[in-house]
Amino acid sequence: MGSCNSGIFIEDFITDIPDTCKVESDKPYKLYFDTEDWDILNIYSTKSMLLEIFELDGITKKDYLPLENGENAIISYKDTYCNFRIEKRNSHEMEIFCDKNLNNSPLGLSIEVGNKYVRKTINVSLKPTNKFVVDKVEYDFENDFYYSKFPAEQVEAMTVDNTNSSRPVILSFYPFKNAKRRIEFHPDDYDTFSNADRFLGSQLAEITIPDILDGKPVIQNTKVTFGLSNQSFWTGKLDKDLVVKDTINPGEMKNIEIYNNIEEFHVNYKIHTSNHKTGEKYIFTGRLYSMDPYDYLIIHPN
Repeated sequence: MGSCNSGIFIEDFITDIPDTCKVESDKPYKLYFDTEDWDILNIYSTKSMLLEIFELDGITKKDYLPLENGENAIISYKDTYCNFRIEKRNSHEMEIFCDKNLNNSPLGLSIEVGNKYVRKTINVSLKPTNKFVVDKVEYDFENDFYYSKFPAEQVEAMTVDNTNSSRPVILSFYPFKNAKRRIEFHPDDYDTFSNADRFLGSQLAEITIPDILDGKPVIQNTKVTFGLSNQSFWTGKLDKDLVVKDTINPGEMKNIEIYNNIEEFHVNYKIHTSNHKTGEKYIFTGRLYSMDPYDYLIIHPN
């Protein structure tokens, strides 16, 4: 029988493969290979990724995968929410780094390694990393503040026919029973706003918004959730149980419309956030709209 050589057991270039390599931001995962007869052939995930491949200097770009003939390289991926890299610096080691994963769940990768005879898959889980926090909220009251007390919104309408009656009809209305302040965020970048939970976590941050006092914006203690486009809430300023009455006299047909007068403003905002772990900063910008009922109006159109 002939003697053994390294080419016979080529499938043994790595014998210790974990079920999943769990990678944290401050704990890169290093894999050790038993022989030199392997390359990184492919990297794939459930999401589409455009990988960049560099020489070990981290500057000079290489061709796309697969690596061949024992090539060493740094393979990286970077987008707004995720940043990882895989380094093959020698023939016996491969190291996986997770610099950022703002997704709210681990991101799975599969790294295919091997040679022209055998391929093996290394499963990787990139754990979520630290989220951003809100550092400061700014509103541009000087240059971009708009205020109006003229809008009115219809809350009820009816026609009462009392033409065939000899008695008056007295109706009671509750003009503020459904009155709520409404807030709308109109972001400059809808994609990052709709993914605010990736930046700030599934428990979205609360921010302070302006109120109106004597027609002027003031910062008090009113807070809303940042990352939800439309919100409404009862402010407690109006009496939900307020009753107003209207009389339809005998022989009369009357159209009745009830409106809420609205105090409206909109202003540009900047939400300054930062990631204390990575030092990254991000500023959300857009325009905040507020519509708040403050009075009622009854009209009788012809």
